[in-house]
Amino acid sequence: MASQILGVNVRMRETNTILDKMATTLGNSIKWNVASSAINGVTRGIQQAWGFTKALDSSLNDIRIVTGKSADEMARFSVQANETAKNLGKTTTDFTNAALIYAQQGLGEEDVQ
Repeated sequence: MASQILGVNVRMRETNTILDKMATTLGNSIKWNVASSAINGVTRGIQQAWGFTKALDSSLNDIRIVTGKSADEMARFSVQANETAKNLGKTTTDFTNAALIYAQQGLGEEDVQ
C-alpha cells in the first residue's frame, strides 16, 4: 500500500509540473499576442499617416501646378484647408481634392474656398 501511495504521489508531482509548464506557456502566449497587437497597431498608424501625408502632398502639388502659387502661398493655403476641412467634418485631402477641381475650372481663391 505504501508503494501505491508513493506511486500516486510521484504521478501527482508530474501532473503538477506539466500543469505549471502549460500555465507558463499560456501566459507567454498571451503576452506575445498583446505585444504583437500593439506593434501591429503602431505599424498600421504609421502606414496610414504616411499614406495621408503622401496623398495630401500630391493634392497640394496639383493645386500649385494649376494655380501657379508659390510654396509659401501653398503652405498658407494648406493651413486654411485644414481648418476648413475640420469645420466641414472632412479630411484635408478631401477638401484639397475638391479645391483642385474648382481651381482647374479657373475659379479664384475665394470661390475655391
